[in-house]
Amino acid sequence: MPNYNVINAKVHSILGRRLLHEDYRNLSRLSGTYDIAGYLSKNTDYSKYIEINNTPDIHRDDLERMLKKVLVYYIDKFDNYFNGEYRDFFMTFYLKYEIYDLKKIARLIHIDGELSTLKNYLVFVDYYKNIHADQIVKAKSIAELIELLNGSIYYPYLKNLVDGNKEENLFRFEMALDKAYFVILLKKIKKLSKEDIKAFYNIFGPIVDMLNIQWIYRGKKFFKMYPDELFNYTIEGYGKLNYKLLKDLCYTKTIEELEEKIKRTEYSFLIKGDDMQDIYMERRMNRYIYYKAIKTIRKNKKDISSVLALMQIIEFEIRDIISITEMVRYRIDSSQVGDFLIKAV
Repeated sequence: MPNYNVINAKVHSILGRRLLHEDYRNLSRLSGTYDIAGYLSKNTDYSKYIEINNTPDIHRDDLERMLKKVLVYYIDKFDNYFNGEYRDFFMTFYLKYEIYDLKKIARLIHIDGELSTLKNYLVFVDYYKNIHADQIVKAKSIAELIELLNGSIYYPYLKNLVDGNKEENLFRFEMALDKAYFVILLKKIKKLSKEDIKAFYNIFGPIVDMLNIQWIYRGKKFFKMYPDELFNYTIEGYGKLNYKLLKDLCYTKTIEELEEKIKRTEYSFLIKGDDMQDIYMERRMNRYIYYKAIKTIRKNKKDISSVLALMQIIEFEIRDIISITEMVRYRIDSSQVGDFLIKAV
């Protein structure tokens, strides 16, 4: 069994070095990516990861690449505390972030973006040579990208998507990758102790429940997907939304009926009924997960929960920094920073 006394002490130490409310406010008042990178390198725990020089033309993608390397660093760091089945489980975090890179490629393809220099910004793809980045960045369509992933762990979940529907393929591509990750994760967790399995479900159960709700909602509202197809992409075996309830949500006839059924679950806060509901649904999901993770670490249980929660917190903090960079880039007033972030500031 892992030494959770040592692991939890390390978790609390790292949590104590996360950004403060003041850091978020200071970052939002800066004038560009170079200034944000400079602030992080001089005033925060990111100093050892942010590489800047005297040129002010640092690109947003450069900063994102540096920040993503922080995730690699912490996965590698905590990986050293585990062995055997536990190490095998913890290594699945690389898959999670590798999927982020694959989604980025797919989105660029979808908007006919330029992929020629993208390889330089992919942190997780190619890290363990599961996928060859120099090959997949040659894809001209999502269907071609799927074929270039033939032989990877993801291909069995993607191969049935090749149908030429450009608009729907991107959404389904992302859903299929997420489902692949959680199916793989579910297989790994079953090999751990009963205490750690329980801790895992406590964290990931709500995450998967809310992902299912988001997919069903978006699939119905924006992509007019058929109920049976939606149900095929849902993930079972994690949270409180069981087989019957998930199927019930998928087979609702209208968005209004779906919203009413969601309101009867413990995730009713996702449905506000206002004009910003679609925009803020994901933020509401992530805030729920973020603050649950904070509470989980404070309980200091001798199980795997604290390190799983910390990885989620670090990921969200990095996503918030990237959001602030985008906000600064588009000259959005700093007083609106709270509208764009996962952490409430």
